[in-house]
Amino acid sequence: MSIPNPPAIVSEVATQPARETIYKWAQTAAVALLLVLVSEIRDLTAAPYMPFALAGAFVIHMTMTPSRRDLLAVLASALAFAAVYFLHHGAMLTYLGNTIGVPGEFLGLGTLLVLGWQWIWAPARTKWSHFERVREAGLIPLLCLTSMITVIQAAALTPVTYDRVLYAFDLKFGGPPSWVIGRMFREHPWLHTMGGTVYNSLPLALAVCMAIQWQDRQKKVRLTADLRWVAMALGSVGFVLYQICPVAGPVYMFGNQFPLQVPDLTAVAIAPAWLAAVPRNGMPSLHVGWALLLFWNMRRNVWWIRIGTGVYLALTAATTLGSGEHYLADLMVAPAVALINQAACTGTRLRDRWLAIGTGGAIAIAWLIAFRTGAALAIPGGVATWSLAVLSMAIPAAVAWRLDWVVAEERSQ
Repeated sequence: MSIPNPPAIVSEVATQPARETIYKWAQTAAVALLLVLVSEIRDLTAAPYMPFALAGAFVIHMTMTPSRRDLLAVLASALAFAAVYFLHHGAMLTYLGNTIGVPGEFLGLGTLLVLGWQWIWAPARTKWSHFERVREAGLIPLLCLTSMITVIQAAALTPVTYDRVLYAFDLKFGGPPSWVIGRMFREHPWLHTMGGTVYNSLPLALAVCMAIQWQDRQKKVRLTADLRWVAMALGSVGFVLYQICPVAGPVYMFGNQFPLQVPDLTAVAIAPAWLAAVPRNGMPSLHVGWALLLFWNMRRNVWWIRIGTGVYLALTAATTLGSGEHYLADLMVAPAVALINQAACTGTRLRDRWLAIGTGGAIAIAWLIAFRTGAALAIPGGVATWSLAVLSMAIPAAVAWRLDWVVAEERSQ
């Protein structure tokens, strides 16, 4: 004979699913609202990186071969986000590459909403796998969002920059390089357009290469380093290094003088100077660092990926100078910083990793201190400056090759 449940217990059991459903709907609404706020961050900073980062989320989702129903849900969500945005703003910001960034932004928002929805509503047995999909797609947007907010806030904490010191050092190369390439961009608008699109689309390039590695991981291919953690590590380490020798870039320090008029500092003290609260993300160049890591970790892939990442690296380096965002000194330190993060994320013996990290760290810190103290200005111009610049890039490359050789040797045993 069964004993009936008391009425109070029956009532509680009956209302439990309803409460869970309401809670899940509230979570879904919170995700949608958060994504709308993320799309607004771009307007506060006038930077195109978030649209390209969100486009990258869509690319990564497509790599996961979503069902037709999921794809239709993404498209419907993208249209909804676009409608909300245009009703609020009336028009999108214009930037180089916006023909890719504009639709990519809304597709990325739709992707994250659909993946978030699936994660929230998934049963317990599949919840972790759905979370992994959200994490994969959301990693680059999270990196860009965090970087943009922290860099902008940190600008107020470093009112003095060392732009004049780096500019005086760049004069030792002749030119100076940023002005030479900047004038080239002015004379050839197509080059400016292509370079600017490449420069702005770095988050999308990161996502594409991460998607390639995602496919490799599904095939059980052993990776030397995981680009997900290499990219995140470089952003964190780079932000810390920004504070040692804050630099904004020629276009911010010298304004309308860039790139047609080479500034004359003979009547001005070559010393740190106050500058408006613009991002201090010049030293080292993380743009070049990320592009270099993409090329390095994709160089063993099919030929068109190798060539593509190589061309992307070259155009990124040229545009960092031609756009006035960086000095050549910024680019010179980037390989050492990239080596630090590549080595830290490489699965090999601790001794070999620390050797590579120490080499990259010594080069990077030595240059940062030399620029901050002005000691770099004592280096003779011409051959001596060029030789040190080449060594600063060649040594990290040689150490990275050795690290890869060690990994290959370990795997062959």
